[in-house]
Amino acid sequence: MSLSVEKYWIGVDLGGTNIRVGLFDNEGVILREQKELTEVDKGPAHVIHRLETMIDKVKGSNRIQGIGIGMPGPLDPYEGVVLNPVNLTGWDGIPLASIMNDYYNVPCYIENDCNVAALAEAVEGAGKGYPIVFYITVSTGIGGGLCINREIISGATGNAGEIGNIIVKENGILHSYLNPGSMEGMASGTSILRMAREEGLDIQQAHEVFLVAEEGNPIALEIVETTVDALARGMAAIAHVIDPYIFVLGGGVALSVPGFVDKVRDRFEQYIYQVMRGKIKVELAQLSDAGMIGAMYMIRKKMEGQDR
Repeated sequence: MSLSVEKYWIGVDLGGTNIRVGLFDNEGVILREQKELTEVDKGPAHVIHRLETMIDKVKGSNRIQGIGIGMPGPLDPYEGVVLNPVNLTGWDGIPLASIMNDYYNVPCYIENDCNVAALAEAVEGAGKGYPIVFYITVSTGIGGGLCINREIISGATGNAGEIGNIIVKENGILHSYLNPGSMEGMASGTSILRMAREEGLDIQQAHEVFLVAEEGNPIALEIVETTVDALARGMAAIAHVIDPYIFVLGGGVALSVPGFVDKVRDRFEQYIYQVMRGKIKVELAQLSDAGMIGAMYMIRKKMEGQDR
């Protein structure tokens, strides 16, 4: 009788502020984890060395099967190359997957952070049990990820789910390099905060606008209306193409505002076909470690696909 060999996996959530690294067993249980500041201002070489040190600590003497990394785009998930994300200064054409592969001699894959979060929510979060899951993060920016049958859909260029550039308002706010009136320009935490400060509201964080709106402040109410409407329009555009079973909303703004999902769901229903109303769920994300968990599932799925 043969004995099964325990397998171990590394999941990484590499962000502009923090790096989180976890060691998982083959059941998807996290055994050890570590969180440290990214220190992106010290350059890619420093961050990569920091990441290697963290992985060494969490894996210990365990032999790992592979490393999955979720991180901000743009990136090329097929070649494993980071393509100069806005919040990772200096990361222009960094072949991160091959660097990690060479160092550990195990497969390493990188993927957009929203895509791996979508996978985590599809496998064991709010989207569990649904064939088509679309994840949206409403945070500093707006991002998205699509999973069909618990598989990430990356698209031809690796940019499937990059919904922040969808135009939701003609002649709307110009934000960063995106289209004027983009979802990110009209509904991200950064844009909410900018709109509030331009109108003289004394707030420090985007979610505070919703609290002030609850008190009846007309300026805050108008900003909330702009935000909710922009999200709902973008989601309706996605729904008419993808027709997901569920939208999962995550990110700092979505998770910190009471009743946020209800507001967005109600407006979203107004913009979709009548026959679709009441049939597409809109729910809050359930997992606090979605980036790290999703990165682990991503590498496992890549490896399992190669073994077929």
